[in-house]
Amino acid sequence: MSRKNCDKDAVISRLKKEKADLESQVDELKYIVHDAQATNHLMNEQISDMRELIEQDAARECGCVTIANSTCYQDFVGILINNGYAVEVEQIAKGQLLKITIKEGEE
Repeated sequence: MSRKNCDKDAVISRLKKEKADLESQVDELKYIVHDAQATNHLMNEQISDMRELIEQDAARECGCVTIANSTCYQDFVGILINNGYAVEVEQIAKGQLLKITIKEGEE
């Protein structure tokens, strides 16, 4: 075999190896893209579910009252609960005030 043919064969062999390596990389990238798309789809579903829960919770909210942190809030909260409302109490202003969020009761 002549030197020219050996050089051509070596180049062809090298190019075939590069082609095989590139095809392998393409296949690996296809798997990565598929996994990313599946993860994205799952995350979108979870975000949609979370958004729905947040919207439902916000729709239940009837109002909000801020009062001084004293024992009278217990009577107020008791009256609301006895009338079927759900109540969330949060301390604000370094514990000096209470934020009472009134929501529709659980059904």
